[in-house]
Amino acid sequence: MGALDAVAGRVAGGATVAFRPSGSSMVPLIRSRQQVVVAPVDPSKLEVGDIVLARVAGTVY
Repeated sequence: MGALDAVAGRVAGGATVAFRPSGSSMVPLIRSRQQVVVAPVDPSKLEVGDIVLARVAGTVY
């Protein structure tokens, strides 16, 4: 289980989680080791441009 799996599990359980993801795939929106906060959200309230943590085919992105 990776770090994102643990974060996703806590969020799925209703928690708001702050963490520092590493990597450059989200630059310039999120830089490596920049603190981000993820929280549960009603999917009907998502809008174009929102950044989400999602599990796709068993992998958390």
